[in-house]
Amino acid sequence: MSSTYIIYNIVDYGFILLLSYIFIDIFLDYFRKSKSSNLNRILLYSFLFYLLSLIQIKFGGITLPLIDPADSQSTFIYEGAWFGLFDIMHFNISTFSYSAIFYNLVILLPLGIYLSVLFKIKNSLKAFSIVTLTCIGVELIHNLFGKMGLVIGGMTIIPIVIILLINIIRGIIGFLIAERALKWMRSLKNTGEVKLS
Repeated sequence: MSSTYIIYNIVDYGFILLLSYIFIDIFLDYFRKSKSSNLNRILLYSFLFYLLSLIQIKFGGITLPLIDPADSQSTFIYEGAWFGLFDIMHFNISTFSYSAIFYNLVILLPLGIYLSVLFKIKNSLKAFSIVTLTCIGVELIHNLFGKMGLVIGGMTIIPIVIILLINIIRGIIGFLIAERALKWMRSLKNTGEVKLS
């Protein structure tokens, strides 16, 4: 049996929802006279977009109708994607190769930075726990959705373990880089060389 499946890009629809949320937040902020920092708000918006991008890159999009494992031949059509870069990155990380290792090194680095800068986590053990649980959670959800036929299935257990370790290491490195940069900026501020607002 041969079937054709459409793969929907999560970022396209998530981006529209995120823009709607931003406009509503700005509109309500006009009436609330909020005292929250615009920098924190921009960091939050960029974090939400990063999460959308991470899900799209790891999952490769949502497949409808659900994939039937009994199909001998399957044809996949990518629904008109606005952000083709995410499809290219998903293709490059969905096979076990050197490019997959490189992309997995890159995609979890911002998580560690956001933990330090946006969520103000200072404890390395807490950051390690959050990064580890996030990486394991993403892989478990990807495999669960793959078994359900909602996304194209995941890899075998050996590449998943290697990629999990790489992702955890990269998330921790991102956290440590952000912590060092923040300490350096604070020391410059304390010595009077740089003014931070």
